[in-house]
Amino acid sequence: MSSLTLTRSLYRSPQNGLIFLLVIVLFFEIIGWAISPENKLYTYSSYQTLFSYLKNLFLGLLAPEFCTLYIMVFLIDVFHRFLGIRKININFSSMIKYEAAFLPLFFISFFLFFPITLHVRFLLREFPNYSLHRYIELYVFQGFTLQTYLMYLPFVVLLGYILVNASLVKDFLESGNSSQVKITPIIPTTTVFIPIEPPTPALQEAGVEKKEVYPRVIEAKTGTGDVYLKLDECYYFETDEERYYVVHPKGRFRVMKPLSVLEEELDPLHFFRVHRSYIINLDHLDSYIYWEKGKYIVYIKTAAEIKEMMMSRQRFPAFKDALAANRSR
Repeated sequence: MSSLTLTRSLYRSPQNGLIFLLVIVLFFEIIGWAISPENKLYTYSSYQTLFSYLKNLFLGLLAPEFCTLYIMVFLIDVFHRFLGIRKININFSSMIKYEAAFLPLFFISFFLFFPITLHVRFLLREFPNYSLHRYIELYVFQGFTLQTYLMYLPFVVLLGYILVNASLVKDFLESGNSSQVKITPIIPTTTVFIPIEPPTPALQEAGVEKKEVYPRVIEAKTGTGDVYLKLDECYYFETDEERYYVVHPKGRFRVMKPLSVLEEELDPLHFFRVHRSYIINLDHLDSYIYWEKGKYIVYIKTAAEIKEMMMSRQRFPAFKDALAANRSR
């Protein structure tokens, strides 16, 4: 596997990150006791009982960070979409570049989630005795400071990279399951000929009536004139700025027929319209995988590259039927 498609399925279920958040909070709590036990002991004694201390730990620290978790998941997902990151190459340099790309996001994310987290913390910790004076003095003035930002930064970076890499691991493990179907070549088998009776004229006539004739070549335009291309060699048809093209081992050529006409004329045993802008040759299908929000990615293997196309959930049942018919022919 030279590359990994990022489905980001972990980000569609942010509750999966709750365990990571809990571990990080406990980790920082342990570090706090190890580095500064006097301060921690003073804080603990101010709550008088263990229950009060644990209650404040949950309501004042852990619960508000649920908002941080969900906002971080949202920001990481949007960051992927904004940069168009759909796959990464599995090598050291590509992984380092991918990981480093998130540092600016983690540095500025504090200003996006902290106003929400701060107010949630105030509402939970001060309930039911809310005080405007305490809100301004302890939360606003002491919250929006450089010290608070620097205190939050290690937590945010650690949480962010745990989410990023957990999603990577999840995508890697899922890349080998049945959602990504690799098309294997058909193994030649020995053909057994069974003698049959010649069909009667009536059956011959019925067979001729039912048999459909599909074109074997298509006319394409070049700079020097027209050329006829074998359809079984064509990788796919596409539309671009209201023009129609066919991609062939010899290159990309313009065709005059729109995809709606080609969809009706081409042999459905070999060609399928996966998108309003694409008709693919199923013989050149490399693989397909579930993407997100009911969409799939279809990969067509050409001589120069593996072309990536989107396919909607509505087309998927017909696609599976067409693929099954193509592979069983």
